[in-house]
Amino acid sequence: MDAPVTSGVRIDFPGQLNGFAPDVAKFADGAAKDELGRWRYQDVEFVAEVISKGTAANDYGPKRKVYATAGIPVYVIADPYLGCCRVFTHPRGDDYMRDLTLKYGEPIDLTEESPDFSLSTDEFPRD
Repeated sequence: MDAPVTSGVRIDFPGQLNGFAPDVAKFADGAAKDELGRWRYQDVEFVAEVISKGTAANDYGPKRKVYATAGIPVYVIADPYLGCCRVFTHPRGDDYMRDLTLKYGEPIDLTEESPDFSLSTDEFPRD
């Protein structure tokens, strides 16, 4: 895979005060930074957030709406407290039309959104 993957790098999403630094972001093949040296949200194919007790409301609320509004095809929330992931796909408006919950250990199959793209959750940390 030749696509860049970042962690903790600020990306400016549509809307006011929506400069987020996703825990993990995958960009389209060939994506490049803009003239200011920033990644463009239009090139983001996948975002993942790992919740903590202090960030869960933000990850499930405002970030979910912003990522859907930006048209991010896949948004994954990993929950180390419950040992599961929520996988949101098919953005429309400010929400996602599909919401799948998987227990850690089950693979996240994203081949519908991006060929040859799946994630193993076998080693996701639990708290």
